[in-house]
This record gives sequence, structure tokens and C-alpha cells, in this order.
Amino acid sequence: MATRSLYCLLSQPLHLLHLLLFLLLLLAFMLPKTMSVAPGDDGTASYYVPPYERTECYGEGSSQFPESNFFAAVGDNLWDLGAACGREYEVRCISKAQSGPGPCKPGSDTIRVKVVDYALSVSSSAAAPKQSVTGADLVLSQIAFEAIANPSVDSINVELKEV
Repeated sequence: MATRSLYCLLSQPLHLLHLLLFLLLLLAFMLPKTMSVAPGDDGTASYYVPPYERTECYGEGSSQFPESNFFAAVGDNLWDLGAACGREYEVRCISKAQSGPGPCKPGSDTIRVKVVDYALSVSSSAAAPKQSVTGADLVLSQIAFEAIANPSVDSINVELKEV
């Protein structure tokens, strides 16, 4: 009997329309509570200086670096057994000044960097002191770092989002 009355209810176009509207409203109210759009993950970034030579992702040669020279080596948290090669991240400095000039460059915006190296690789020039001392998630090219940070600091707090 219940199946038949449900069938009768759904066979009427107006009732079906009301049911669909009800379900859409229910969905509209529930989705924002179950899904959140995170602005990005927090991490740390440092930098390394030229010459940029061999990388863990692409070997040797300058063609592996983007024309903008905004690239990075990544630490263990982002390396993903090499799957990080070629990924791009939007990076924004979020460090707060303790006193004096802050670590973030005034008026700096988000930059986009391409992953070209593993910061902990023995053959990487990024593996040198900057990453191992700071434990940075990203080791940016010097040009990328200076686009968002005061070059007198060794590392900064960043918000990063894979794009």
C-alpha cells in the first residue's frame, strides 16, 4: 500500500516538482556545512641562490626552469615520492613582524612557483644549508623568495596552495 501511494504521489507532476524543490533546498543548506574551501596550507619557505644546475626532477640543463625563474625545491612534506615534480603552488608570505621591518615584502602578492627539485636530495643545490637548517617545506629560487620576502631573512611562514 505504501509503495502504491508513493507511486501515485510521484506520478503527479506538481508533487514531483515540490519534492525536487525540497531536495534541492535541503542540499543547498547542507553542502556549505559539509564542504569547506580552505584558503591553503601553512608552511615555511627558504631560498637558495644560483647557480641552479642539476635537479632531482629533470636532471641537468636550464630548460627545466620556468622563464620567470619562479621555481622551488620541496621538502619531505610535499615531495610525495617524486610526484611533486612539475606541480605548481601559489605561495604567499604570511610571517608577522616581531619588530622593525617585517619578513614579508610590503605590498607583495601571491606568486606561483613550479616544483623542479627535492630539497633533501644529495645532488640538489637546494639541499644545501638553507633547507636542512630551517626544515622548510619549500626552498624557493632567490628571485621567487625576494618577490614576497625581505632578503635579509632566512625563512618565512607561507600559505601555499597547489594549483
